[in-house]
Amino acid sequence: MRNTILSLAGVFLFGASVQAATLSDHAGLKLALEDNGNIAGVELSGEKLPTGMAGGFFLREPNSVKKVPMVGNAVSRDGKLHLTLTSPLQANVSAVLTEGEGFIEVAGELEDLTGKDRGLWLGFNVPVNTTDWKWGQTLSTSPVIKKENPAYAEGNNLVPIPAVWTDKGGIALCIPPMNPCVFEVGADADGIRIQMAFGLSKATTKFPSKAPFRFRIYSIDGTWGFRDALAKYYDWYPEYYRIEPRVMTALGHHHDWINMNYVGETFKTDRQIDPNLKEYMAYTKTSARIQGLENSNELKTNKQFLDTIAKADTIQHYEKKGAANSKLLIEGRAALVNSICYNPDGSFGTCKAEGEGIDFPHNCDPDLFADKTPHYPVYADMYLRKAADLRKLGNFISIHWDRLGGWSNFLNYRRDHFAYIDHPLTFDQEGRVCIHTQFTNYELFDAYRLLLKQGGLFHEAAGMKEFGWGKIPNRPAGHMKSGEFFLASVVAGGWQEGSFKPIGLGGFDFERMVVGRKSYRISSGNIPEHKESPTLEVIKNALAKTTAYGFACPVQVLYFYPPGHPGYDKDYSWYTKPEHKALWDKYEPASLAIRLAGWEPVTHAYVNSPAVQLQRFGRGETIYLTVWGPEPPASVEIEVDAAKLGLKEKPSFSEMVSDTPMKITQSPRGWTLTVPMEKNMTRVIKIN
Repeated sequence: MRNTILSLAGVFLFGASVQAATLSDHAGLKLALEDNGNIAGVELSGEKLPTGMAGGFFLREPNSVKKVPMVGNAVSRDGKLHLTLTSPLQANVSAVLTEGEGFIEVAGELEDLTGKDRGLWLGFNVPVNTTDWKWGQTLSTSPVIKKENPAYAEGNNLVPIPAVWTDKGGIALCIPPMNPCVFEVGADADGIRIQMAFGLSKATTKFPSKAPFRFRIYSIDGTWGFRDALAKYYDWYPEYYRIEPRVMTALGHHHDWINMNYVGETFKTDRQIDPNLKEYMAYTKTSARIQGLENSNELKTNKQFLDTIAKADTIQHYEKKGAANSKLLIEGRAALVNSICYNPDGSFGTCKAEGEGIDFPHNCDPDLFADKTPHYPVYADMYLRKAADLRKLGNFISIHWDRLGGWSNFLNYRRDHFAYIDHPLTFDQEGRVCIHTQFTNYELFDAYRLLLKQGGLFHEAAGMKEFGWGKIPNRPAGHMKSGEFFLASVVAGGWQEGSFKPIGLGGFDFERMVVGRKSYRISSGNIPEHKESPTLEVIKNALAKTTAYGFACPVQVLYFYPPGHPGYDKDYSWYTKPEHKALWDKYEPASLAIRLAGWEPVTHAYVNSPAVQLQRFGRGETIYLTVWGPEPPASVEIEVDAAKLGLKEKPSFSEMVSDTPMKITQSPRGWTLTVPMEKNMTRVIKIN
């Protein structure tokens, strides 16, 4: 195959048709394309890299490991390279490759030619033998790729940013936050690649029998590797990862929620931690739940469920013990029936049926049945309307959505829902085409994100973490666990309980990655519910770990109640103890300061001990470093790269939590800080 090099950075010399071309990210990465659209070679920083398997697009059938290359032709037009590719698997790909500043973007469409519902893996491989390269497993771990230990063999569907590197530099790929899909990533002797699990059906009216896709290929720094890949990603999509000072401040250390599960509930503030609070956060769930039932566990068939829904007097979020002719009940019942997700056999999906209630997995897409006349009520109508309803009740500035992660780990086989999706279908491990409810939830929260821009409420979601599939009967293609990466991009903040749990270095890496520079809160647990005593050591441990990542660390409400406050409990309301309050008074200002500065994946600072981890916050004139470890040495040395951080000639250094004295000396890169450490205390170093 002829491989004539032709740069797309300038004007094409051969008119509209080319036989081969070289694409560049203008930062050291070049891809040499053959005239059939395949990648013949890769160059990084002027060095030709050892090749792996065939480069470019390929297809895989569900549950097949065989990669079937796609071939066709490449045509240049308007400064872009247009690929038209075919496959013996009866599917086509059309794609446009565009050079950007620091990346090569690939955007296109997979088209089925069979006319049937089917699933296909669409993959793209950058053909570099990455054996002995490092790969980005987490923020804290970078294993070396070996034949017996290929990259992303496990947990490879959590972050759509595969990254590999050596000391000389590296390569990454990424799927943008506005193009969510079920994916797998990998790197080995064959190359570095992304694979997307697409369902194809004529019923998807916005792209019948097709699946649109988009991803980027780019070079990364060999010193920072995966962290540099993340930093570039957040820079490219700031709308999804920006720092919002109002949000970062409001999502603080207290659980001052107003429980507004039912639209008609009374606005109550008697249990507020701060009696002077004037702005409130509403608490709700993305659950379609009927309540007040007897023998709910015995309901099995669609007819039984429909009969029960028709008689239900309590539908969460709508009405509680309402009259039979209640408008909210009538709307809520209809919305529930219209939005319920189906199992593969057409039966209703249920998440939980216990006690006197049933939760139904449901479709939250605001476009669902939007074309129907008269209008079909759907759950998204209620969710989006809630912002306006809350404005009438009090000064709500935000909504906390509970159980988002649990409800979105579900596949929806309901064919009459296919028509309304804005993002591609996927398929399950049996190859059956379906909707991933994570992406219909994405549609809902993307709508909330747009409301925020128009002065609406901002929203925090619980469940922005990693989930296993042990309790899920129908799993997405290839997946044994799931993360809320794409969902986290369209919420203003994330939440989870659990900082009581033992956790070592790197334990919150995934949570830090999914929200990027935005806010995240990890609660110290439900102290009253679980009867865990809020001892000073427990709180100290929780505050240290969460502050290390720039997270807020709320503790459930009883802990903060003073004597005489409604709900005060002498056994659990310990915040009034002087030593407890002193600890919070140390951490809260530092925690808020670093959250407002914003996390940066690239620290440009180095620590000399593997027993601690280092994170950086902020850019510009004020920068913060956090250093923490569960069993730290007596002291650590941190070398600060003054030039990379843009520091002035004589910066000032101070420790914010305990006013810890540090020895400061000049070093080859700039400055070395000798920092005394203490078990379960995070040092927060401020650099001006």
